[in-house]
Amino acid sequence: MANVTDAFCVSGATNFNKAYSRLHGYIALVICIVGSATNSINIAVLSRREMTSSTNSILTGLAFADLLVMLEYIPYAIHMNIKIGPQINQNTYTWAVFVYFHSIFSQTFHTISIWLTVTLAVWRYVAIAFPQKNRSWCNKRNTTAAIVSAYLICPFLCLPIYFAMNIVPSEVTHLNNSEFAEDLELPNNRTVYVLEMSKNVELVTAIMWIYSVILKLVPSIALSVLSSCLISKLTMTERRRQILLKRSTVGPNEAEKQCLAEETCARRSSRTDRTTRMLLAVLGLFLSTEVPQGLLGLVSALAPDFFTHCYSMFGDLMDVLALFTSSVNFVLYCSMSRQFRSTFARLARRMLSTPEEPTKFTTKLEPTTQVTGPL
Repeated sequence: MANVTDAFCVSGATNFNKAYSRLHGYIALVICIVGSATNSINIAVLSRREMTSSTNSILTGLAFADLLVMLEYIPYAIHMNIKIGPQINQNTYTWAVFVYFHSIFSQTFHTISIWLTVTLAVWRYVAIAFPQKNRSWCNKRNTTAAIVSAYLICPFLCLPIYFAMNIVPSEVTHLNNSEFAEDLELPNNRTVYVLEMSKNVELVTAIMWIYSVILKLVPSIALSVLSSCLISKLTMTERRRQILLKRSTVGPNEAEKQCLAEETCARRSSRTDRTTRMLLAVLGLFLSTEVPQGLLGLVSALAPDFFTHCYSMFGDLMDVLALFTSSVNFVLYCSMSRQFRSTFARLARRMLSTPEEPTKFTTKLEPTTQVTGPL
């Protein structure tokens, strides 16, 4: 097996898979617990009335999809990678059905996250490139329609994956016991159930084309193009701002008015730039995980044996990178959005305060609450 793997993959892939698989469950579990907490905070903060905006609505839908992926991955990681409970029950039919459900559920909601990220990039590009059309094109109704469409259409895009795997019984004997986890110590002549790829090579090849091109590479290319356009617009805006700052008028009153106008414009542009840079960071994180998966999937479509002997060696690593990407958005929001930080701080104080304290602070906080615009 090792020789066949080395022929299709980089040297040492099998050894890497064996070494990392012992750590994957614990790493994934920590990321999922932390990510579930941070995405719950994202939903709580972004759905506040003072945070209402089209961008934040999409970010809320994105956080909800990521939260579902992480909550579902926790029992999967415990079942597959962490030794909790009797190992003899790991390959029952019930657990095989759960693993089958996991493969479908996680891919579906991760695809929803990807396309919501594409929607986010489109909305941000409209706001930067066509500010006069932003309110009409990216209004609340269109934003809601885009979010609902992602949640309805993506399951249909993932539909072919449902037919890629089968649950098959396999009788464990002393000869083939090593094919399952070497730590299982399964009794002889016991039937276990495993999830395996379909024997239909044409079907699997077609599914890999759909997976790599439609689910991975197409949104990655779209994100790359939109990211490049956003960066280009940011550069042009900065150049234009510098030109305006260099201009001066003769009259002192006019100069003072121009200075105030430019200062207001600069503050507004600075807030817009921070939001765009934050979203570019989100897009960059997605691209760093989706592009490699898309390329490996494309190679698997061209050479079916590549999936079994190479792609599967790095499946756990791909999973943990995708989970990490979905868990760090909270850090980006806190570091780049003052409104997010202040809203989160108010929410945290309200949750941590004693029952008597909220009545004291309500009258003091409400008059100073400011809505500074979208995230």
